[in-house]
Amino acid sequence: MEAVQLGLGERLLGRARETLGEQRTSTRELRLLAHQLADALADALLIAEYRGARLCQSDPGPVDGTSPALRAYGMLTIPGRDLASARTARHYVRDTCRSWSLPGGTTDDLVAVTGELAANALEHTDSRTVTVTCALTADTATVGVTDDGRSAGTPVMSASTGGAEAECEGGRGLLITDALATRWGTWRSGGGLSVWAEVAIEATS
Repeated sequence: MEAVQLGLGERLLGRARETLGEQRTSTRELRLLAHQLADALADALLIAEYRGARLCQSDPGPVDGTSPALRAYGMLTIPGRDLASARTARHYVRDTCRSWSLPGGTTDDLVAVTGELAANALEHTDSRTVTVTCALTADTATVGVTDDGRSAGTPVMSASTGGAEAECEGGRGLLITDALATRWGTWRSGGGLSVWAEVAIEATS
């Protein structure tokens, strides 16, 4: 997930440079970009803090001390306040998985999870935009859905969600995510909430 957040920040920086270079840029566009950059910076600071904490732990982790290398990355921003955007998110993730030549089972799982997470963000937040990210390593593929933090009664989401809580409004998507993902979790930055899910890439014969 660190690679996803850092990749998103890198993309946002590139877009910021392009936007600042344009002569005609509206105040609204600049404001939205500023919010996104602030969230990306908050993510980077949290990652740095987390890595610093890990360095202080006695467990050295992997022998080589590295994280899985990011092989590919993609990002799509879809309109919020429009439930039809969930369909757009599913199609984007399916097309991305196919471009990465992922197995059909892995693709189907990622598409199903994306649909549930996107629908949850669209239904239970008043976000102007929702961002969908995809990241690929040698063994896993990860999808993330990030809202902009405009609350509309969003249910609390946690990787430790129990049965009773999962039956509340929005719980169906959590149950599907928990069933299909190898692991999943949430990441709050600024006012927004990212929900990510990692799926192991099934072996091909």
